[in-house]
Amino acid sequence: MPELPEVETIVRNLREPLIGRTFIGVSVLWNRTVARPSVDALRQLLPGLRVRAIQRRAKYLVFELGRGPGETATDYLLIHLKMSGRLDVAPHEKPVDKHDRVIFDLDDCRQLRFNDTRKFGRVCLVADPEEVTGQLGPEPLGAGFTPAAFKELIAGRAGRLKPLLLDQTFVAGLGNIYADEALWLARLHPLRRADSLRAAEVRALYRGIRRALRDGLRNNGASFDRVYSGGRYQHNFRVYDRAGQACRRCRQPIRRIVVGQRGTHFCANCQRGPRATRKRPQSEV
Repeated sequence: MPELPEVETIVRNLREPLIGRTFIGVSVLWNRTVARPSVDALRQLLPGLRVRAIQRRAKYLVFELGRGPGETATDYLLIHLKMSGRLDVAPHEKPVDKHDRVIFDLDDCRQLRFNDTRKFGRVCLVADPEEVTGQLGPEPLGAGFTPAAFKELIAGRAGRLKPLLLDQTFVAGLGNIYADEALWLARLHPLRRADSLRAAEVRALYRGIRRALRDGLRNNGASFDRVYSGGRYQHNFRVYDRAGQACRRCRQPIRRIVVGQRGTHFCANCQRGPRATRKRPQSEV
């Protein structure tokens, strides 16, 4: 699933071909891709709306739409790529792919195509993006995400660190890759409990989160298959997807366990947990 760096890279790449373009029609080839409003309402409401800006909120692409060049945004098109979603700007004469779920017609004879093999992606057209994103946590690279704000955010949390970092209501945009990378940078075991962290460890986790995401952005994210291509961060992973390979700090082998049904990679030597988590987990593979 694309995470914050991958979605941010997609947003940046879509701005040049799409900002200033007007939607003139939409074809929905898989109705359940449209979460809100109804498919019929989307077909009626979207034509005539012009793309004013494209932003990102967590893992959502947010298209600010308006009726005229000088008009403030009146509607917002939100797209979540989920596990296999991909957005392409293509000439209208290009044959439709069997996995294309929604096709947006543009006023320059091109189309924005939402391709989604697994059909988990979602499209929303709303008057206020908070209708969709209101429950999300803070942006970890935002100006308001300060060490003091993070300290306050984590205070009172008692769960294990890996599931907590994946909780989008806690911090928005982190996924499996960058959570593992952040914990390695912070030298924290993924099974440590949040309420066991000392002040210095909270600061280290804050720095680890931001550094992992910034490293990902500098490399245009990570690429594994055709779903998201062009990223280079997979060549620079410290722990993720490196089970059995040498830790880049201590040269001990990276381990893989399953935490909350998610493959989790860490160095048992560098990322020591409390005594209860130093035992070899039964789910380790």
